[in-house]
Amino acid sequence: MMICNADRVREWLDENEVTSLFADGLDDAVIGITRDLKSGAYRVVYDTHRVINVLVNDQGMEYDDAVEHLECNIVAAYVGDSTPVWLFLPNIDEEDE
Repeated sequence: MMICNADRVREWLDENEVTSLFADGLDDAVIGITRDLKSGAYRVVYDTHRVINVLVNDQGMEYDDAVEHLECNIVAAYVGDSTPVWLFLPNIDEEDE
């Protein structure tokens, strides 16, 4: 049985006896973990495209509302050194290469 990335991150954090913050309801958007070299805090990394998919598909938001919610309420929220990291991956078309 394969476990999701959020479960793997939680398992790694537990094994290494460190803590980090997770965004409620967005486990399907977790893609990894990073460490802030300045503070030493471990930070959960989320794929923002996956966050939008969760907001649209699981929480019933319209796409534009999900994008606005992500930008204004999720990414803009700072909750200390362990605040999650929000990764924006640009769409790259073959024509751009």
